[in-house]
Amino acid sequence: MTAAALQLLLGLAKQGPVDSGAVLFQAWCRSCHGAEGRGTPAATTRLEVPPADLRDCKGSTAETEDRWVGIVTRGGAAFGLSLDMPAFGDAATPEQIRAVVRYARSLCGQLGWPPGELNFPRAFLVEKAYPEDEVVITDEARGQEFIYEHRLGKRFQMEASARTAFDGLPDVFDGVTGALKFNVWHSLERRALASVGLEATPPIGRRSVWEVEPFLAFGAAPASAVVLQGQIVTTWEESAGVTAWSYRLGVGREIGRVVPMVEAGWTVPTHGESTLSLYPQMWVQLSRLGHVAASVGAELPATGPEPRHPRLVAFVFWDYGDAPLLRGW
Repeated sequence: MTAAALQLLLGLAKQGPVDSGAVLFQAWCRSCHGAEGRGTPAATTRLEVPPADLRDCKGSTAETEDRWVGIVTRGGAAFGLSLDMPAFGDAATPEQIRAVVRYARSLCGQLGWPPGELNFPRAFLVEKAYPEDEVVITDEARGQEFIYEHRLGKRFQMEASARTAFDGLPDVFDGVTGALKFNVWHSLERRALASVGLEATPPIGRRSVWEVEPFLAFGAAPASAVVLQGQIVTTWEESAGVTAWSYRLGVGREIGRVVPMVEAGWTVPTHGESTLSLYPQMWVQLSRLGHVAASVGAELPATGPEPRHPRLVAFVFWDYGDAPLLRGW
């Protein structure tokens, strides 16, 4: 046991069950995270990994309260994190642990950050309403896409993606897209949020004209472990104007580290036949921390022009805002 862990456990013995989160924080966390939670350990504390700055709002709000409780209860090693973070589960009550977690998360001191409880599992079709730091690699039949997402402040997110297609045609570079998203509303009490965004695709690669797609995305957890996500998209093309409206809706259920989901995508063009496709899929948490996950499924065309062939779809993503790629396993 490290000296820091021993000091923290000795501090526990002095605390009563009704201590406030602030008092418990000073007894348990001060030597590593600093009295103000800025990640500045005491001079006598030796740590292998620098402790988290708990006043960093981006980091303190991105995860769920239950995830924080799990780390404090079971220790950093249980989630592939630093061994310096001891486990308090045998030395403290659940009420004490939740109290100190809530105090630590309150050190951010700023309102308006969407809580991690609203960061629902990523789906194939529906754009996440939660602003995120992610790297995503997708594969759909013979087409691939590399997506980089970066959170800007409380509610904005910028995105850049590049696509390739190895389908026998001479130009394998399909194009690039840039996007900006803004979270307009969120409610932890209602377990729901909504965002608006804009995607723009220039005439590069196989694309011959500008394409712009404004959208509205939303997510909600109306029942325990059930997640509902949806999106409305308008497609505008250079010289042609509005060419289509798309409506996307998905539902999933969290079962431990897996989330089976199904989505429906309905596209209504201004000219031509409407299309409807279903997307059954299975989202799987790969790392113990949850910052690396993957999903596999298929696109099953239900209506639309012939021929209608099913296509395999898969992606893997890394939430680089949570931890480096090789940590958390």
